[in-house]
Parts: sequence; C-alpha cells; structure tokens
Amino acid sequence: MNHFWLPFLSLVLVFIGGQAIGMRSMAIYELGADYVDYSRGLGVPDSKITRYIFRNAMLPQITGLALSIGGLVSGALVTENVFSYPGIGSLLFTSIRRNDYPVIQAITLLIMVGVLMANFIVDILYGVIDPRIRAAQTGS
Repeated sequence: MNHFWLPFLSLVLVFIGGQAIGMRSMAIYELGADYVDYSRGLGVPDSKITRYIFRNAMLPQITGLALSIGGLVSGALVTENVFSYPGIGSLLFTSIRRNDYPVIQAITLLIMVGVLMANFIVDILYGVIDPRIRAAQTGS
C-alpha cells in the first residue's frame, strides 16, 4: 500500500503549487476591489471581509481545477514512466506506439468523461459557493 505515495506526492505537490500561486494572486486582486474598501469604511470586521475575498477568489480557482484534470492525466504519464508504475498514461503511450486504436479511443473517452464530470461538478459547486448564481437560477 505504501508504493503509491511518491508518485501521488509528485503529482499533487506540483499541482497544488500552481493552484496556491493562482489563489494568492486572485486574493490580492480582490483586495483592491471597491467592495473591500466600502466594507472597511462601514466597519465590517476583517474576518468577514476575508471570507468575502476568498469566496470571490475561489471561483476562478475552481474552474482552473476542473480544467487542469486533463493536464494532470498527461503529467501522470511522466510520473508513471519515472516510477515504472503501470497506469492509464503508460497504457495510452504504449497503445499509441502499437497503433492500437480501440484502446486509444477507450482511454480518450475515459479522460473526456472525467473532464466533463469535473466541469459538471464545478457548475454545481458554483451554486453552492456563490449566492449570486443561486439567485440567478431561481429568479429565471
């Protein structure tokens, strides 16, 4: 059971680093928004303002998270080769070299379904995270 930790950590640490940098830049962008200055002028506590900032900064990050699943699968190919770990990426690579078209189509279909499901889940999460989206859905 312990043999999967190094490949898992090599994928996740690189992935989390990019997400953290993106979240930081979005939070800094939101700090300059007018609603932050207005809230501070009204005397809203910083903890509540921070919650608003992170809610608004989270939306683009969640979209990027769903879209990067395809990149995560392609990064898994490199990780599988480095660690000699059999997986879907190495299976796709050997299928391409052998011109095994049914396997290539099946793996492409699996990756496509995974990305579509991730985008669908992100659309549902948007309604949970952002109340403006919930109000727009119920008002129409």
